[in-house]
Amino acid sequence: MKRILLTGPSDRIDDWAEAVREVGWEPIAFPLIDIEELGLRPDALFAPDARFDWLCVTSRSALPFVERLAEFSPAIADQAACVGEFATLRVRDLGFRTPVRAARDAHELAELVAGFVAEGAAPRSTILWPRGDRATDLATDLRAGGFVVEDPVVYASRALAIASAPRADAVFFASPSACGVWLAACPANSSPPLAIAIGNTTFEALLGNEPTTFERVTRLAEPTPTALAFALGHVDP
Repeated sequence: MKRILLTGPSDRIDDWAEAVREVGWEPIAFPLIDIEELGLRPDALFAPDARFDWLCVTSRSALPFVERLAEFSPAIADQAACVGEFATLRVRDLGFRTPVRAARDAHELAELVAGFVAEGAAPRSTILWPRGDRATDLATDLRAGGFVVEDPVVYASRALAIASAPRADAVFFASPSACGVWLAACPANSSPPLAIAIGNTTFEALLGNEPTTFERVTRLAEPTPTALAFALGHVDP
């Protein structure tokens, strides 16, 4: 049986492992990043009458803050846009309108928001983006398009110490941060031949940092366990 190392997402790795088993692969949980939710309070950041045109969510790790935000001020954002179907459904449950589809990554999210604003012939919008301490891509893209972005850091990514990686045929990366930990700790001769990225940002991190670590690098069509199972089921032996 072929084996794949699952380096994340650490909060729902069982969902990904089950999808892997369904296509005949053996999943091995091998987290590289620990997420620390910082407990930031919206009332320490915003006045009760603060308003944004958009709330953007690019990680499930930001959802605890978004839940506090909805309780603090349900009208703080006119609409929301998210990476991933789970986050999109969750912010919708919290009362935010979600007029664009779930994005695959932060770059696509910026494109969706910019496209929606352009179609409405509205002025450039104000964006609230609760983010991790290592994330900058969404703000960079949106500010380049003339948007005003408020991006408080609401969670932190902590690298876990690893001595060596178990033998495997593939490794799945769910964030650029996890890629960085692997590339710093695991030499190329101990890496599996195949690396699979959850999305474009992680894919670019794999290629940009060390293009010779893996024999092949690919990415999922969408950031879901189903997409990972499909990719593994169609690996060319």
